Amino acid sequence: MTTSLAKPKPINGEADQQLQRVETLHQQLKAEHARAQELLARLKGEEYQAAAARNPPPPPPPKAQDWVRDPKALDKKVAEFRKRAEKLEKAAGVKNNALEMGLPELKAEEREIRDLEARVSGLEGRVRGFEGLPPDKELALLEVEKMRKELEALARRRDAMFEGLVEGEK
Repeated sequence: MTTSLAKPKPINGEADQQLQRVETLHQQLKAEHARAQELLARLKGEEYQAAAARNPPPPPPPKAQDWVRDPKALDKKVAEFRKRAEKLEKAAGVKNNALEMGLPELKAEEREIRDLEARVSGLEGRVRGFEGLPPDKELALLEVEKMRKELEALARRRDAMFEGLVEGEK
């Protein structure tokens, strides 16, 4: 009884899959956190400190030094990069709150995608109906008319054969 209260039951398969993904991500984050803690401990160790003292890092590039000396230039660069990032997000159609979407929003978006897929497949089916036709409209119309006449001839032949069968049975 207590285990059934502690673990909520998923409403549907999608929620169960999402829960499994979250649990997997949580386990991966725990493992990554442990590795980061180990690295931090090594970096704080005496051996690394001594090696860092013997081999100092190279100086930053000249532009970076200018930005450090002139905070206004750095602020301009930050603003410029933010604008560029916003333009790229708009061009790519990325929502800023994509990570904050909840299950209802995701389901609605999934429905929209499925509707679009159905529409695309329907349009593809209609396009397949025009396969084999010439690209020129007038030639295509002539081809359609030719096929229509052939269809009518086949229908007349079918009807005649059916009438022959019916008369043969009498």
